[in-house]
Amino acid sequence: RRNTVDSLIDLQKNPNNIVKVLDDGDGEVAAIFVQLERQQKLYKKYGKVLELDGTNETTRAGVALYHILIEDNNGDGQPVAKFFIKEKTIEAIAECLWVFSENNDVSATKLTLTDKDCAEISALGRYFPSATHLLCPFHALKSVDFHLNKVNDGERVDIEKRHQIRKHFRTAMYATTQADFDSAKAFLL
Repeated sequence: RRNTVDSLIDLQKNPNNIVKVLDDGDGEVAAIFVQLERQQKLYKKYGKVLELDGTNETTRAGVALYHILIEDNNGDGQPVAKFFIKEKTIEAIAECLWVFSENNDVSATKLTLTDKDCAEISALGRYFPSATHLLCPFHALKSVDFHLNKVNDGERVDIEKRHQIRKHFRTAMYATTQADFDSAKAFLL
């Protein structure tokens, strides 16, 4: 615990780093937001597409770790901020995104990307209102597979039908023409 505090103090020595400890109103730590100077520069240069992703119960302290990422000119994801939050709520996520928006020109972001977490999507909508939001293709496909493999009313969708649904879902998701999309959508509906 002491090492964490020392690390935060060291990061604050650079006045261009942003380190904010947010409380819950009762004096308890609710969130810790960190953005290094070099991360601000990365966001400024490559911030058109922004990804937000959080962890589930992977820290010993029981807090969620979130990464705000961009894709650099090599196509590699680069973190441009991180924050820890005590509770995974819209308000907690939004408070950290507010800190981000206060210290970066968020009008640069044209597209936001998340998994299917509604709290993340809602919080992003507050501070990136002009950005289009998309679901991560990996997580969308994973969700389709989860629902197709689920047993409903004691029955499971047969394997051939599952294969067809996956195929048409992928076709719709990666369609390069309106006709391809419309055809896949019609099958799915």
